[in-house]
Amino acid sequence: MQNTTKILCSAAMLAWAGCEPPDGEESGESTAETLAGSEGPGDGETGAEAGLVRDIEELPIVEPGEDEALPATPSYRSSAVASGAGLTALTIGKPAGVVQGDVLLARITNRNNAAAVVTPPAGWTFLRSDQSASQIKAWVFYKVAGAAEPASYAFSIDLASNLAGSVVAFANVDTANPIDAHSGQKNGLVATFDTPPITTTAAGGVAVWFGSQVWAGTTCPTSPIVPPSGFTEVLDTCLPSAGTALLYDAAYKALGAAGPQPAFNGSSPYANTNIAQVVALRPAGAPTCTVGDSFAGSYTTVGTVASPAIVEPSGLAASRVSPGVIYVHNEDTTAVVAISASNAATLGTFAVAGVTPADWEDVATGPCPTGKCIYMGDIGRSSANFPTPPSTFAVYRIPEPDVAGGQTSGNLTAEKFPFQYPDSPKDAESIMVHPITGDIYVITKSSTGLSKAYKMPNPLPAPNTMSTLIFVANLQLPTNGDPNFSYATAAAIHPCANRFLLRTYRTVYEFRAAPNAAFETAFAATPVALTDTVEGQGEAIEYQADGAGYFTMSESPSPFRLKRVARL
Repeated sequence: MQNTTKILCSAAMLAWAGCEPPDGEESGESTAETLAGSEGPGDGETGAEAGLVRDIEELPIVEPGEDEALPATPSYRSSAVASGAGLTALTIGKPAGVVQGDVLLARITNRNNAAAVVTPPAGWTFLRSDQSASQIKAWVFYKVAGAAEPASYAFSIDLASNLAGSVVAFANVDTANPIDAHSGQKNGLVATFDTPPITTTAAGGVAVWFGSQVWAGTTCPTSPIVPPSGFTEVLDTCLPSAGTALLYDAAYKALGAAGPQPAFNGSSPYANTNIAQVVALRPAGAPTCTVGDSFAGSYTTVGTVASPAIVEPSGLAASRVSPGVIYVHNEDTTAVVAISASNAATLGTFAVAGVTPADWEDVATGPCPTGKCIYMGDIGRSSANFPTPPSTFAVYRIPEPDVAGGQTSGNLTAEKFPFQYPDSPKDAESIMVHPITGDIYVITKSSTGLSKAYKMPNPLPAPNTMSTLIFVANLQLPTNGDPNFSYATAAAIHPCANRFLLRTYRTVYEFRAAPNAAFETAFAATPVALTDTVEGQGEAIEYQADGAGYFTMSESPSPFRLKRVARL
């Protein structure tokens, strides 16, 4: 236990009436305004932004450092909005009163260019995007305010569009891992703004709701969007246009206990295509997970997998919906079994419908448009179902079942995201998903120990659309003449998102990001050898959901034992 370093970080597991064609506006001009909690409606309204901004009562602002002995509750700071026609960039002012440590959420919406890509300013992180087939698309980004924030933020877009957007600021949010959960979806030709339910991991957070809807009017309607019940609305306005207008709204609500939250659904008077999105922010005083550099020198056998559905276990993934649940899967069948993290008892048995695996080598869990998903990596080149080694591969995204809520059997639905390598086909057995950004990483397998790390595009394209992986880094694992010590067979990102595990048949390594640095700096780190769990063909690894240790499992021999190494 000597020289044990522990770092605290959040346990992050870590949202529009008119169908006319474009009206040809090419002004290229935008208007903007700032909406503080104490401002009345219409302050600073000009030009295209002269829509309705609701009366907003003065909201409590908690300054950083106040009442430090009490748990901090996220508090609304202020908002800023901007919009314009025919833009290649939307510039939104900094919300009034923003100070270092505030968390900013940006929602950018466009009309009739659903294939467009928005690039945020430096320092902003992409969180999610939702879209219809062609009429509307909405992106959400976030950042933690620094000591010297610029006066405005310019979000560029690769296809000139009618754009509308907002930035909302909150104080007393966990700055290390501000995002607890998020979801969103497109709602076609309806007046309801539905969002999939989310599951939070921290009590006392805040849900921030965004509504956007297509509109066809040269003036803003009265009360265009109604947020979910119990939410405080901070803006409700529009970009007017004869044929390609936008309505947009933002609201928030304090949350209570952690766990499954109800669906946060809004509405409008107009049955037109819309997008609803919700982001849960973690409070500054949220329970933490711990990241330590020292582990026990021996492992414990938690239990043995008894389910007959598991015949060739190849991956482990901790549930982000049901505490204490771990998923295990086979290479060549669609079985997914939920087991207990405390004794390996079977808690649920599922099959993925409509899929024939080629070589399902690893599994991960992480954020997705419906909340939390299982990500299955069909990434190997040795298959009992397809004897010819493939040259293209796939990741399957599967909404997590609610095991704790009683969903313990049945078929799971998967979306397929095929991919190819930017150079040549490769064998891989390791997949991992970033718990906040949702980035999907694939790490190749090499007898020389020189593995390569790639990632999928983010956001993902439409299902069944071929992607080309993005090269991230080379990973040189130590070698000793036996390739079993250098074949990479499984990987997992820590729930605090500052390090990852990479195992081989015989060893376990941890790659640690530099202090306070971005996650991907971990790929340049020197691998640290951790406690080996002495397995004949070790092919599965996962962190404990709170980061207090890691689990492993061997593909052979049977019986299949779940092993755990505790962090000291």
